[in-house]
Amino acid sequence: MTVTIREARKADCNRIGEISMLGWQFAYQDILPADYLTAIRPEERAARFERVLGSGSLLLVAEEGETVVGFISGGRCRDNIHPDYDGEVYAVYLDPANKNRGIGKMLMRSLENRLATDGLTGVVAWMLVGNDARHFYESLGGVKIAEDKLQIEGVSYPEIAYGWKIADR
Repeated sequence: MTVTIREARKADCNRIGEISMLGWQFAYQDILPADYLTAIRPEERAARFERVLGSGSLLLVAEEGETVVGFISGGRCRDNIHPDYDGEVYAVYLDPANKNRGIGKMLMRSLENRLATDGLTGVVAWMLVGNDARHFYESLGGVKIAEDKLQIEGVSYPEIAYGWKIADR
């Protein structure tokens, strides 16, 4: 079946919330406490992504048939961490059953194209240290450009930012 990328609609937000929950549980199962991950509620995530719609940020979905199988959110970089990276991937997750099919790269290309249309030239993506997504970002030409700490329930977790130029792809 063919996968298509399109702008998200309000009707997609419940599925986006579910994929966000599954993505966090999969990506961070060896990094974050199990009780934190099991407490993630898809309806809370869905409400968060409903607020993204119409906010000026991009929210795109990958759809196979009638089913949303992944999403990406991004826009202007929220931090001025590096002058070469003016765009940011806020979130990108696939239903874990759809990993390693090229869907993440399709989503990323679509986001990059839209960011480039807005005149942006570089992209940054943050992740917790230990997240295997770093391999994905490295495959896009990403290099480590910054480090920080993310507070989750009073615990500090190291995070890293990868950056790459849109023109390099």
